[in-house]
Amino acid sequence: MSSSNYWEHWWGRRSNRRQIILSGGTVAVGAASIAIAGCGGNGNGKGNGQTVTPQAPTKTTETPVKGGTYRYIGGPIGGNLDIHRTNTPFESAGLWHWVGNFLMRFNKDTYQSEPDLAASNPEIPGDGTVLTFKLRPEAKWQNKAPVNGRAVTAEDVKASFEHIKSLGQLSPRSGNYANVDSITAIDPQTVQFKLKAPQADLLNAMADQYDIVIPKEIADRGQEAIKTLEDVVGSGPYEAVNYAAGQGMEVKARPDGYWKPNTAWWNNAVWTNQVDNQQKSNALRTGQVDATDLPADLVRQYENDNKFKIAFAPNPTRECLLINHTKDRYKDGRVRQALSMMLDRNLVYRNVYAGGGIAGGPMTPAAANWLLPETELKTLPGFRDRATDLKEAKALLDAAGLGSGFEESIMTATAFSVNLVTDVIVQNANELGIKLTIDNVGTDFNTMLRREVAGDFGLAGTLFLSGPYPDAQLLIYHHSNPAIGTRNYGKYANPAVDAMLEKQSKIYNAAERKPIVLDIQRELIKNPGPGWIGSRIGYYVYSAAIQGVVATPFLAGYPAAETFWKKG
Repeated sequence: MSSSNYWEHWWGRRSNRRQIILSGGTVAVGAASIAIAGCGGNGNGKGNGQTVTPQAPTKTTETPVKGGTYRYIGGPIGGNLDIHRTNTPFESAGLWHWVGNFLMRFNKDTYQSEPDLAASNPEIPGDGTVLTFKLRPEAKWQNKAPVNGRAVTAEDVKASFEHIKSLGQLSPRSGNYANVDSITAIDPQTVQFKLKAPQADLLNAMADQYDIVIPKEIADRGQEAIKTLEDVVGSGPYEAVNYAAGQGMEVKARPDGYWKPNTAWWNNAVWTNQVDNQQKSNALRTGQVDATDLPADLVRQYENDNKFKIAFAPNPTRECLLINHTKDRYKDGRVRQALSMMLDRNLVYRNVYAGGGIAGGPMTPAAANWLLPETELKTLPGFRDRATDLKEAKALLDAAGLGSGFEESIMTATAFSVNLVTDVIVQNANELGIKLTIDNVGTDFNTMLRREVAGDFGLAGTLFLSGPYPDAQLLIYHHSNPAIGTRNYGKYANPAVDAMLEKQSKIYNAAERKPIVLDIQRELIKNPGPGWIGSRIGYYVYSAAIQGVVATPFLAGYPAAETFWKKG
């Protein structure tokens, strides 16, 4: 699907909502440029008299200029450098996407998978169970140990994906490769994947933010392959020179040059850890940094200011109430449905994200082409009017023998605002007589991930970041087989859903596949695993000097690494 069609589809779904995005004004930056909705509105796609319409990207014919430092402020910068194990964006998009390459990655303009280390799309003959990739012969590792500038080979690709697969639940994405039967390095530039069955989303999975190809020498070390900065070795345009969890990171242009010509214009890039949004905004205003991400209320301050550019896109994150189905009371589907129905999804995005988000179900608007119709969603439990949902939630608890409520601990973290979302969940639960005690693990989201993997929680107010395609948002979060459902931390088990997940995953024809994907979402709303809350919108503010700016409905640092540059 083309970029323009994607945005027409996504924005068409949003234009009939009373969702506040920004107040007045227009932004025209990159592929995600859209005329902004006004406050309030009357439900007809207009706000303050301004029609919501897609806006064409700003194009420039200027030749990029090499040099300068790209300075970004945000966070938190977590404590796990292992790209195949981390679950936080700054270590992936903020470091590894500058240092490394993918076999396939998402195109920043079309949002479809495209070759990166691969020389072209793979050959997929016959029944779709064999994919053969040719690698780009010019691709070379950085000139540092243990690879010392050698060519990227099929053995590196094989070792990288076998490493991801072998990690199981230690890797956020290993379930994407449970269907891979074998990987063979046919020759130094040819690698072949044999599948147990066709897998429609395999190329999209390879483009996932975490699935960077790493050297065989490092991948073969096993679970603890990447521990220190010296282990961060890639084939990308920059080398990692500094990293301190909770403080900052830095990369510099590789001295031997990048093998992709006419890309990668920066001398170096620096990320400063800061989670206070007002401090981030102050740093941008005073010229200490070039870019940051901000919530909708602070982004409004930059409208009509020609010293800055604004870009935004639906984010593939999903706020979530994670429910541990191994706990006795949560084995009862009525209790889980009551918990999902009690969630005031609109309140989360109205209060926590200042209107910068969209209440939704098991899939995010980043996967706009796979969503349930808006009119239908509003008829389903948890998405109707609040009074109806609360009344039925109370009746479900009564039927389950929990009408007087219960007490529970809810895990969260002071990171990515999930603690603030958890505050709303606690408030919602109180309306049903459920008393939740907050168990905050601190600022490192990886700590919460480890406890989720171990099942060390009753409930958790958390966040999941997923690719903009069905298997990333449905399969690995809900399949009961842990080799496939590697992010099914609540141990949801529904044979009917398993069967549908497996069936849709094998269908390459999108028109054939979509009805099954819609049925899965319906079942997951009526018989929930986690209580999906919705998705925020990602807003980014840049100095006007930064050129080539785009925002995408998937997490990617490589556009900034390869195509952004600074004017003047």
